[in-house]
Amino acid sequence: MALAYCGLNCDECQIYLASINENTNEQLRLAKEYSTDTCKFTKEDMFCLGCHSEKVSEKMCGDCEIRECGTKRSCGNCAECDDFPCLILKKYLGENSDSLNNLKQLATEFRKTG
Repeated sequence: MALAYCGLNCDECQIYLASINENTNEQLRLAKEYSTDTCKFTKEDMFCLGCHSEKVSEKMCGDCEIRECGTKRSCGNCAECDDFPCLILKKYLGENSDSLNNLKQLATEFRKTG
């Protein structure tokens, strides 16, 4: 399972899957689906190889505080951080979100083996 810093399972993300499978039609469909009257997305915006990748979509992830923090701390994901769960995660993730629950499970395992 590929996890983003925030605990999102990348293997369940339509944008990630379209990117790694080089599925241009799916990227176009997603761009149309995600676009609103005030924010238009292009096929290029629907490119993601995970937040550990050097190249990220500026519109989608360029300003992600969670990614920025994880990158600076050199963690594989937030569950490995001594400050888990931090205020940044609490700000963006719900108390019972799948992403936070993924991280809680990992944190438990990490502390058992760490």
